[in-house]
Amino acid sequence: MSFSARPRALSCLVLFVTLCGAPTRWRPVATAQAVAGAGADARPLPRGTVRMRVAGIWDGYDRTFRADSTRPLLSTLRTDAFGVRALPQLTAAQTAIRTLSGVSSFALSLGTLEASGDARTVVTPFALDIGVTDRLSIGVVIPYVETRNNALFILNRSGTSANVGQNPAFAASGGATARAANGALLRQLARSRTQLTAEIARCAAVSATNCDAIRANPTGAAQAIALASATQSAIVAVYGDSVRGGAPVVPIRSSATQSSIDARIEALRVAFVGFGITSLTSGTLPAAASIVNGPAAIARIARDSAYGLDYETLGGTRRAGIGDIDLTATYLWLNTLGSRPVQWLAASHVGVRSQITAGWRFGTAGADRSNDAFDIPIGEGANAMLIRSTTDVVVSRRFWLSGTLRVSQPLADQAMLRRPLLDEANLFVPSVTGRAERTLGRRIEAEIAPRLVIGQFLGLSAGYVYRRASSDRYAFAPLAGVEAATTDAATTVSAPAQSLQSVLFGVTFSTMSSFVRGRAKWPVEVIFTHAEPLSGSGGAVPAVATDRLELRLYSGFPRR
Repeated sequence: MSFSARPRALSCLVLFVTLCGAPTRWRPVATAQAVAGAGADARPLPRGTVRMRVAGIWDGYDRTFRADSTRPLLSTLRTDAFGVRALPQLTAAQTAIRTLSGVSSFALSLGTLEASGDARTVVTPFALDIGVTDRLSIGVVIPYVETRNNALFILNRSGTSANVGQNPAFAASGGATARAANGALLRQLARSRTQLTAEIARCAAVSATNCDAIRANPTGAAQAIALASATQSAIVAVYGDSVRGGAPVVPIRSSATQSSIDARIEALRVAFVGFGITSLTSGTLPAAASIVNGPAAIARIARDSAYGLDYETLGGTRRAGIGDIDLTATYLWLNTLGSRPVQWLAASHVGVRSQITAGWRFGTAGADRSNDAFDIPIGEGANAMLIRSTTDVVVSRRFWLSGTLRVSQPLADQAMLRRPLLDEANLFVPSVTGRAERTLGRRIEAEIAPRLVIGQFLGLSAGYVYRRASSDRYAFAPLAGVEAATTDAATTVSAPAQSLQSVLFGVTFSTMSSFVRGRAKWPVEVIFTHAEPLSGSGGAVPAVATDRLELRLYSGFPRR
């Protein structure tokens, strides 16, 4: 089901119910459970009955919960100066530019960064439940999942907010010329240092001639050598040498920063000339940037090995496929509402019913894409044990409620993951991909859903849902020669536990009661539910809102 299919799906289901022979005569009857509602309930599936379920589930969020408030997705990345705070790998380049320019306050910036996005998931679960006995049923759920992340980055929209641009030494065209210019400057600096060092040594002899400048200012001569050495190192770090580029960004040609660097190199040349050293020629300068990073540059930066990111993509992504498959068995262990459908569909007394479900989840969704920072998995991809308990309490002819507790315990498995674990704060930090022993934390969900029956066919429902995912643990295999280079050198890392609270609202159309009375051709239920997030805790928790439209068809359902 595509992301634009929601209105179409609703129209199709309404038409389908009409064609199925929905009752044409409306008779408001005071019944207790003629109509199901949002969330799970403990209604049994009679022996020999087959229930087929298909649904469209639309999850989406464009904000996250952080410390009792919400923030737009990716808002923490927005900045007027996209620099070393987000790209710590450029810290050495910033320091070197400060050395070359003499401006200690220089703050490297690739320009303003605009960041926004939203995430969408569409799940189409196909489910089949079979009543083995009046108390025992088995079921399978096979979901088809489509996920999409619509992350959008715009860098330096105006083209004037950056103080560094692309290092020409890395360019496919013209890169050799830039590297040659850098190499020429470095050789001249090295030659000037060597010659001046030799002159200082020669002039140490009392009988040496032509040493007036050095003897008059020995401190200045030593400073010129030291400054030339620091300049060499800084040029290599920023611009590169004759063989390779340095940092991925360098000051922009004719900018104030590059002009300061050019002026200091010229002043160094004049200082050497003052001591009789002429190897550093006028106009020999490092290759500055002539191209700045523009609005679409983030995609290129993500793939550029010079930044150490090595993402395949950084922006809008899409995945689709079969998610994790559930196989379950459900047993009705308590029932005071009657065993026949005609009894519990029209229960007129206070009663309780409870069932327990156990099952297994097959981690068929596959692994996450470690080279895609915004990959939204189509499932957890881990085998898991499932258990669920649901209890119905009938209070009156029109009002009943259900309480459900779901627990899933994923099993440990192996996965290829990035390290450090990705989040907004370290999205642009260099990382390494390695195999990890993955132990996902226990997932717990508690739900309470009151229902109000309106006649035989319609029902309204509400609900409260609390979800908690315990901390996930990842034990990485050692990577020789890489450990010290990562920002997270620990071999075992954990993701924080997270929780989310939501409210539900639902409306149901059902022919179940009418069917058992012989007034409808087929037993059909159509349920629409909306879930709205209330709060979340545990870091950046997605504020997921959900719409669910479900069709249930029954075969072999008894009329009495």
